[in-house]
Amino acid sequence: MQKLHSFLYRLSRLSVWIFGAGYLAIALATTADVLMRWLFSISTPAVYEVSGYIFAVATTWGFAFVLFERAHVRIDVVYQALGPRLRALADLLALLALTLFVAVLTWRAWLTLDETLLFDSRARTALQTPLWIPQSLWLAGLAYFLLCLVFLSTYVLLLILRGRSAEVGTIAGIPHVAQHGGTAPGAAATRGGSAQ
Repeated sequence: MQKLHSFLYRLSRLSVWIFGAGYLAIALATTADVLMRWLFSISTPAVYEVSGYIFAVATTWGFAFVLFERAHVRIDVVYQALGPRLRALADLLALLALTLFVAVLTWRAWLTLDETLLFDSRARTALQTPLWIPQSLWLAGLAYFLLCLVFLSTYVLLLILRGRSAEVGTIAGIPHVAQHGGTAPGAAATRGGSAQ
């Protein structure tokens, strides 16, 4: 399971690098468009259309990396006072709830893509982009996130069943609580919340 965890994590990190480059390309293209408009009164509407596609796709592909980094927002007021087993169960419950939500989201994304393919929908823009292209990449990102959630939920469940609840925190727990054995440092404790 650890090898698969490492593989999925590396794949998510690679996607972040790729789509991070996409964000950089958006910034450069937008800057160039603004300068062209200012200097020569020439604008390229396509820049904004493509930027929207890149942003949407990059966002869904970034979800899995955030999951493995344990950076989704979680409230830890009660969590940090629990013992290792109860914290592990809370982590599992959080993963299952997120998995259910993303499963519904992925299903709806598939229905959207299916309708796009059925009607051969295109963007009502100068580019007339076939919408199945950005929607397929967007759906793939959601599907990969769902796959990672299912895997991580299974991994956590197996650890709990094997009596290794303390290890759950290192892959699915709130980072600062896992690092301090369940006692949050003063700064985090006063906040009453943390990022995971």
